[in-house]
Amino acid sequence: MRPIVLFDLDGLLIDSEPVWDAAKREVFGPLGLHLTAEMQAATRGLRQRDMVAYWFDRAAVEGDPGDVERRIVAAVCRGLGAVALKPGAEQAVAVCARVSRAMAVVSSSPESVIRHALASTGLERSFDAVFSAEDDEYGKPHPGAYLRAAAALGASPGECIVVEDSFNGVLAGVSAQMAVVAVPEAADRCDPRFAIAALVLESLKDLDASVLGACVSGGSRGAAWASRGADPRPLRVPDRAV
Repeated sequence: MRPIVLFDLDGLLIDSEPVWDAAKREVFGPLGLHLTAEMQAATRGLRQRDMVAYWFDRAAVEGDPGDVERRIVAAVCRGLGAVALKPGAEQAVAVCARVSRAMAVVSSSPESVIRHALASTGLERSFDAVFSAEDDEYGKPHPGAYLRAAAALGASPGECIVVEDSFNGVLAGVSAQMAVVAVPEAADRCDPRFAIAALVLESLKDLDASVLGACVSGGSRGAAWASRGADPRPLRVPDRAV
């Protein structure tokens, strides 16, 4: 079977997390919210609407959440012009293009940011489609964006391989009952929660045809995990750093 490969974007293919972090500090700082590295990590992988709501709920922030979100996205777009690819990203995309029947980016970022980033890095022609959770009812860690991408590409969840860097993204892919390859940042690699992924890699440099083959033959380790019981609590926004 030739799989569908669904890539996250920020922090996985492109080194954009510093850009997002700087944009959030720039906008939230004057509002009295000074985000530490641990606080930034707490919302990693969430779409901007959910990230902004997270801090408005937890901190004494005054203002219009929609305006804050728009200003953060504008600051990110300004900073993406010089964004770099993550190590191994170009190679991993090329490998997946050879062995998959379709590839897409599935991101929490607005579509404008996704397309801007892909154009800035020269990856725009590598993908058959892009999917943003921006207008979905729920963002990651909810599986909706991944399920929507699979349906649009004519695939069942069992035919899809998700590649993610954040735990919120991994949880979204596992909850969609797809095989998930996790590529966490070094600081997060020992987090035992990543064990729900089918495979955990140190870098995209390690993503080759044999890895994809193992996912296809082994299926999603999380399929049984995701289907046991109907407890919705794993899909809550986390209260601690991920």
